[in-house]
Amino acid sequence: METFFIEYRDPMFGIIILFSLIFIISFVNYWWGVFKSKEERHSIDQFIKRFEITNDEDGYKKLLDEFAVPTESLGLLAHSYGKSGDYEKAIGIYLLALKRVKNRDEKQYILTELGKTYFKAGFLRRSADVFLEALRLYPRNRVALKYLTVSYEKLKEFDRSLEALDALEEMGADTASQKKYLKAQKVLSDEAATYTQKESTLRELAADFAPAKRMLLEFWMESAKPIPWDEVAHYDPMEVMDLIWYMDPSIIESEAFENPIFLALLKAKGLNVPAVKDSIFELEVLGILKDSGYKDAGLSFEYMCQSCKQTFPVHFYRCPACHTLGSGKIEPIITKERLEASLPF
Repeated sequence: METFFIEYRDPMFGIIILFSLIFIISFVNYWWGVFKSKEERHSIDQFIKRFEITNDEDGYKKLLDEFAVPTESLGLLAHSYGKSGDYEKAIGIYLLALKRVKNRDEKQYILTELGKTYFKAGFLRRSADVFLEALRLYPRNRVALKYLTVSYEKLKEFDRSLEALDALEEMGADTASQKKYLKAQKVLSDEAATYTQKESTLRELAADFAPAKRMLLEFWMESAKPIPWDEVAHYDPMEVMDLIWYMDPSIIESEAFENPIFLALLKAKGLNVPAVKDSIFELEVLGILKDSGYKDAGLSFEYMCQSCKQTFPVHFYRCPACHTLGSGKIEPIITKERLEASLPF
């Protein structure tokens, strides 16, 4: 072979071959890019057709289209509509912007924002489809993966949610707690699973996942099975105090408790337990009021997300606003009890 190319040992021949290879590679790369761009454009067009809805109130979209409003302005306008709760207009403008955008980063942003808007509007299936489209084009979109996980969770498609978490984990995210939470939700929603299977799974998860202890207590309460109070007595009272407060006092075995906060809670409920100190202010005050014979004081609870600082009237494992898992904090509030007999109907 060496003798065959002996006459081509001239340096100019090597330079010609090098530049020829560079030209061929560049040529192929250029046309491959053109082909992928057309394919992507076709995919986006087909995607928009699936979601676009035309009605008599779409005049604002025609107006925006005719005046060729810049894509950046469309994104800001859609964001403003979404923030004010007008999700229909926000979605329409995002779809209009998606028709025009060519920059890959802008396209990723618009798809992600469109999916978030569908999510906030409650269209979970559509939001999941949008996030899947975003991930098909941009597989390393962490925001899309996060929202896709929550969308599938709310749709009770826990296996798909776990698959999305696997992708997040490969990108370096800590997903251990979320996986345990999803496994707990999955077994609780499984109608084929027996009581023993559900209890066993929750006990296993509760060993190193604190929210599973509350889920286990809720499971016992809903199943109308005897509650192992010796076990509950070792729970964190700040995680389950609201559940115990609303329980029938007759089923609570007060002698199993030694924690000062639990004892103060039981005393506030009217159970015969010794007075305690170093508890929560609201519980101590309520206990003193009950001892003094004042029966009109009661207790209610607010639930604050320690991540976004928003408060909600009902308990949550995942914050409804920022979707952070395990960020809830129970805050007791002294209230005036109202008897149903005194309420006007």
